[in-house]
Amino acid sequence: MTIRKDSEGSLQQRKNLLDDEIRSCSRCAGMNKEGVTQAAPGWGNLYSPVVILGQSLCEQCMKPQEPFFEGSGSLLNESLRLAGRAKGETFINNVVHCHPPKNRGSHEHEIVNCSSYLHRELEMVRPRLVIALGVDAKRVLSFFYPSARVSPWPFRAPSGRQPRLPYLLFAKHPAWIRRQHDSSLEQEYVHSLADAMRWAFDDAAPGLEPTCAGMPDINATD
Repeated sequence: MTIRKDSEGSLQQRKNLLDDEIRSCSRCAGMNKEGVTQAAPGWGNLYSPVVILGQSLCEQCMKPQEPFFEGSGSLLNESLRLAGRAKGETFINNVVHCHPPKNRGSHEHEIVNCSSYLHRELEMVRPRLVIALGVDAKRVLSFFYPSARVSPWPFRAPSGRQPRLPYLLFAKHPAWIRRQHDSSLEQEYVHSLADAMRWAFDDAAPGLEPTCAGMPDINATD
């Protein structure tokens, strides 16, 4: 594979413009209030072969503007460590970019209103594998990519692929895994995610070096 060159201008500039749209969005009443229900765009390497998709932004993620920051993100961090990858080498996002009040589940209209942002982000990244964490992520990805190949869980390397479509992997949300208080379940979970990420990065284009903020340096590919 070769590193993609964006034919319509800088990919990072396009992402910055979309980030501004997301951060100023007012489509859903009561959402995207700073420090309360604030939104955060997708985060990470725009050239990553792996996208990790969660449900909605958690409370502690609002200030750093980083999905899966602390909390249940510790299981993802362990998976990344086992896979030999840094978090900034992946692209991480949520179905709903805002933090729902009191950690409630996302409403249907919130998922629908955010879906166009998510779809545009996925079109920018064009990953080899999208890992859905939770029911909302599974449902949205199944709608976006009805013909995509779905890898089994625990992960096994898939065979065959539909042109221009990513592979999909559906897993439980890490917060659910932590609530089970089952160390063997956690170990199976992190090892399966690590296997999936390791497979996706194999033979993929070289990742961009993350900056100190965890974001890729797009100019490093020029």
